[in-house]
Amino acid sequence: MVRFQPSRPWRVTRLQATLALILAAAGFLAVTQIRNELLIRQQLRVPSQRLEELGFMLREMERNRGVLEQQIFQLRTQLHAYEQGASQGRDQLEALGRQLDRLRGLAGHTHVAGPGVIVELDDSPLPLRPGDDPNTVILHYTDLQGVLNDLFASGAEAVAINGERVISTTGLNCVGTTIICNAKRLAPPYRVIAVGPPDDMMAYVDRPDGVVQALRAFAFPVKITKAVRVGVPAYRGSFRFTYARPSGPFQ
Repeated sequence: MVRFQPSRPWRVTRLQATLALILAAAGFLAVTQIRNELLIRQQLRVPSQRLEELGFMLREMERNRGVLEQQIFQLRTQLHAYEQGASQGRDQLEALGRQLDRLRGLAGHTHVAGPGVIVELDDSPLPLRPGDDPNTVILHYTDLQGVLNDLFASGAEAVAINGERVISTTGLNCVGTTIICNAKRLAPPYRVIAVGPPDDMMAYVDRPDGVVQALRAFAFPVKITKAVRVGVPAYRGSFRFTYARPSGPFQ
């Protein structure tokens, strides 16, 4: 005899409940999307195909925007690099300008000023007796040249005699009781202004075996003064060269 067992009550497992909820949610979203699309069509009166085209265009525009943003970033990076290069170029140009100004000052092209010394010299006040040589009381160009040599040897960077700038091509000569400097006649008293280290120049020019002490021994008045600031004018003569030309290393 066959016995029938009563069937067990149907139980819903947690997995089955979860799957049911997911399917219900998916169905709800699908229905909602369809309703929204129908609503958009009714309100905008735009066909579904047109909406797809607009969506495609929107995605393309977003993609292009990303490309443009990347290009903008690259251009900004390049601009920053160019600005840094330009800043370095300006710094180098300013450094070259300062060096050029310094070289112009040393060459005598520009007026310069700074600490220095003032050397004042004059002919001897001793009276001449009959038969005396007048050259013994006249200050000669060789005396001035000796003072200039001592100034440059002790660090002078710019020197002027009675307002005439002394440069590498300056020559001194005597004409009677006057001295020719840069093709100009200079008469005593002579005022030599030098820009440079005051202490070094004064100590060297006024040393016991120097030109100044020798002049004083023969009664030539010489006065040396240190100055906090003196000025030396620019060279006003010609810089024309007849034979010398710019060249590379001499072979």
